[in-house]
Amino acid sequence: MPAPPEERDDRLENLSEALAQLIRRQRDLEERVRALESQDVATPPPLPVLDPPARSPLPSRDSDGAVPDAPPVAPPPPVPLETTIGLNWINRIAVVTLLLGAAFLFKYGVDNDWFGPGVRVALGFTAAIISLLAGDRVWRRGQVVFAQGVIGLGLALLYLSIYAAAMLYHLLPQSLAFVAMAAVTGGAMGLAVLYNSQAVAVLAMIGGYLTPPALSTGENHPWILFGYVFLLNAGALLLARNRQWKALEPIAAAATIILYAGWFNRWFGDANRPVATVFALAFYAQFSITTLTELWAIFQLVANIALALIWREHAHFIWWDLPLIACGLLRPWAPAPIWTLLSFWIPFWVWYSPDAPFAAISAAFLIFFAWMLWRMPHQAPGLALIAANAGIYYAASYSLLNPAHHQYMGLLAAAVGGVHLLLARHFEVRSNARDLSVGVALAFVTLAVPIQFAGFRITVAWALEGAVLAWLSARSCNDSLRAGGWGVLLLTVARLFIFDVFVYSQSSQYATLLNARFLTFAVSTIALWLAARFLAPARDAAVAYIAGHAILLFGLSLEIGGWVGRNVAPENQSGVQIIAISVMLTVYAVILVVIGIKTQAAIHRMLGLALVVLVVAKLYLVDVWVLGRLFRITAFLALGILLLALSYLYSRLRPVFERLLKTESSRVNYRVD
Repeated sequence: MPAPPEERDDRLENLSEALAQLIRRQRDLEERVRALESQDVATPPPLPVLDPPARSPLPSRDSDGAVPDAPPVAPPPPVPLETTIGLNWINRIAVVTLLLGAAFLFKYGVDNDWFGPGVRVALGFTAAIISLLAGDRVWRRGQVVFAQGVIGLGLALLYLSIYAAAMLYHLLPQSLAFVAMAAVTGGAMGLAVLYNSQAVAVLAMIGGYLTPPALSTGENHPWILFGYVFLLNAGALLLARNRQWKALEPIAAAATIILYAGWFNRWFGDANRPVATVFALAFYAQFSITTLTELWAIFQLVANIALALIWREHAHFIWWDLPLIACGLLRPWAPAPIWTLLSFWIPFWVWYSPDAPFAAISAAFLIFFAWMLWRMPHQAPGLALIAANAGIYYAASYSLLNPAHHQYMGLLAAAVGGVHLLLARHFEVRSNARDLSVGVALAFVTLAVPIQFAGFRITVAWALEGAVLAWLSARSCNDSLRAGGWGVLLLTVARLFIFDVFVYSQSSQYATLLNARFLTFAVSTIALWLAARFLAPARDAAVAYIAGHAILLFGLSLEIGGWVGRNVAPENQSGVQIIAISVMLTVYAVILVVIGIKTQAAIHRMLGLALVVLVVAKLYLVDVWVLGRLFRITAFLALGILLLALSYLYSRLRPVFERLLKTESSRVNYRVD
């Protein structure tokens, strides 16, 4: 039912009044704000900025990308020197002193026959138990370091009491005493965990490793001995990793090596090879996961040496070393691969070298090669592995196979070079690993030539190799291949003038142009010209081109000398040879000029003119003084006719030369612009 008119009027008035009050308040607030803005009010001090809550640090990674087992822990505050001496060192010295005093008192009582053997052993056990109980009580009161010394004293008394009962008084059989000492070691390890004490664990480990030699019966029981050491190592390594007790690993490693070496020196024989091999691999497996890289490196080498000593008379068992290689390459440490390589090859050279199977060392080479494909090394140790693996493997193979299989040594070197070329394709372009792989490949391919071939064939093979490398460098724009090609070509030229020039001692031993020496010079010349063509337009292309002409001219000069020696009387040989060489050089120069005109290449014409200058200089500075009158006349007439023909050639083809020069000049100007 609608409200009456009077009530509606009252509601409208109330609403109007409320709106009016809101408007007034708004105006008051605006006036106050303007007043505050007009005044010079000091800026209030900034609120304090609270530091964000500390976040737990992420696990750090070492240089090889491995994540440590435990997050980094802030180092404890330094302990004052006075506290260190008074609390730690004096406590340890007091324990040792008290132990020695008890031993002296015990010995004095024995000498004076105060009590029998059973009482002596019982007193020792009683003192040990009292020390352990007292140490536990002191520990619970919070005197941790002092309690460690007392507990250590109790453990030492237990070891001594068991040893005396078994070895001095024969109250216990040695087998039972061994079990008792092992039980004490296990209990001591439990106390170390209970009290979280590395010192107690160290004492337990020392006592445990001393148990076998202390209770030795003089009999050979390697399975029991090494099984016991293996279990003791497992406990030590487990505590070292879980409790971060770093002192346990070196103790375990040193004790293992000493006990194994002592047994090996005394008991090793043919019948013990299996047990020696099994535990050499078992101990290596244990310490391959050690947190200390130094211990891993020691066992990587020691395990290979142990296997080499075990099987040195049966070298085919070098296959046992291959699992060690694979495991060593998995170690997350940058120098691990190169150390693994050395650890394998050092025992090989010392013990295996004469009789080792070629298949086994080839398998080792391939394992390292596979690692390079997998990891693609770029750091210095990995790069060193690329070169060392190839070099050492080939040296070992050569020592095994040569001379019985010398005919395959060059092919093996070429194969090693070939697989490294494949390895280079696997790496990134313009990387150190790629350049090094290419260098190793070139070195072995070049080495294969003198091993596989003999005589002039070496030079021919090197010349062809240099041309192929120049072609490959042009196709791939690889500076390493370019440098390798030049290196091989330089070897080719050096061998030409050191060995191949002197292949024939007499001119009657060969026919003109149809002989191995001229074939070698011709192939070398063609290889240099091909290299120049592949390397163009680089500046070193001109060097290869000119070197090719020089080698060919030298080879032709040798052929002229041989022809003269076979067909001219001895008294006329010198003059005929000088004239023939001068004529040959002039004819060669004319041919170069003609080629330069036909191909419109200035380098041929310039080289021809340079030869003309050389011939003229030779004619006027040398020939005119050494030749006889008849030979001198012949030389001047022959060369004069040839030079006149060359001059006529330039005169007759002058328009052609002018067009060529204008074209070449415009090309140069275009390039400059």
